[in-house]
Amino acid sequence: MMNRIHNNHLQSFHILLFASVVIAFSSCHKSKSGDQQPSYKPTPYVYPQTFPDYVPPVSLYIPADNPETVEGIALGRFLFYDSILSSDYHHACSSCHQQAYAFTDRHRPLSTGVHDSIGTFNSMALFNIPWERGGFFWNARAPILDSQIVGPVANTKEMNLPWSQAVARLQASPTYPNLFNKAFGSSTITKENTVKAIAQFLRTIVSYSSKFDSVQQGLATFTPTERLGYQLFTTDPVPNSDPNNHTVSLGHRLPGSGVDCFHCHANPDFIPELFIPNNQVLQNDGFGTINFKVPSLRNLKFSSPYMSDGSVATLDSVIAHYDHEIDPSSTTTSDLMYAKKYTVPGAPYELATGNMELSAQEKAGLIAFLNTLNDYGLISNPAYSNPFIH
Repeated sequence: MMNRIHNNHLQSFHILLFASVVIAFSSCHKSKSGDQQPSYKPTPYVYPQTFPDYVPPVSLYIPADNPETVEGIALGRFLFYDSILSSDYHHACSSCHQQAYAFTDRHRPLSTGVHDSIGTFNSMALFNIPWERGGFFWNARAPILDSQIVGPVANTKEMNLPWSQAVARLQASPTYPNLFNKAFGSSTITKENTVKAIAQFLRTIVSYSSKFDSVQQGLATFTPTERLGYQLFTTDPVPNSDPNNHTVSLGHRLPGSGVDCFHCHANPDFIPELFIPNNQVLQNDGFGTINFKVPSLRNLKFSSPYMSDGSVATLDSVIAHYDHEIDPSSTTTSDLMYAKKYTVPGAPYELATGNMELSAQEKAGLIAFLNTLNDYGLISNPAYSNPFIH
């Protein structure tokens, strides 16, 4: 009898000891992780397997400290479209980056922020960001996507809301703490997690369903005019090096040869080739001062006006600009496009021309080819649309 009582007491002691250890461990875990859930297991996001062969998923840039998750992307999508992040509750990230315009600003040269303030640059398109290699913004001042997202919220010309207030608003919301909990395992909202969620959403906006992509996969063919533009775009110019050839002036492009667009706008994303930093414009004296980021040429039909200040309204005007309005002596004229390629080796520099000297047929071909880069699925994909109106 006494042994049974002793064993019962010993069993109770072990149960109490085990419970104490569990409580202590739980308390210690909370003290280190705040309200982090020990069982937090977000759902990994898998990128579509429909990318063309020349866009390998292994080239995706996904930071190790911010992997793509279904919950994080859903949160980021809400934040992208929510005006809670602006001081006047009227502006969201999507105000200047609208899906119908390839995530640019409704054909506006410059965007309007709170208090009708006018921005400095044309709103850049947002797609295929995981393949970006260089800085963000037109002047490439943000080295990574996260630092690009931080800026507009507090910028007085854009959303004009200090981040401390933005976080407080989200924390006081009846819905966001739960969404953050699902995305990051904590209902305590931080600036860092807010930025990470928006970044996750932006990295899912993918555009590889244009006619060009179909042609590359053997699912479609170029028209003769589109093929002419493709050949002009993807081949080098041949300068006239024969003094006896009076077809064009010495050193100028021979008719029918290319116009060398592909170094600064390389397939598949039509941004600079790997050996050219994505945030630099080449100068006549080599790799020089950083000027403006070279944007992708995909989806130009939806993203006018063009150039960093939105000063060129139409694609025809862009072609005209590069055809006969470039000064080869300008410090912002690319060596790859003009001075080196258009000058006969060893000839005086004065023989260089900044003109592509396109015929009417060649201009039409270039424009036709550029229009094969438009992805109509991008502007209608429900995965990228406003969650507040569905």
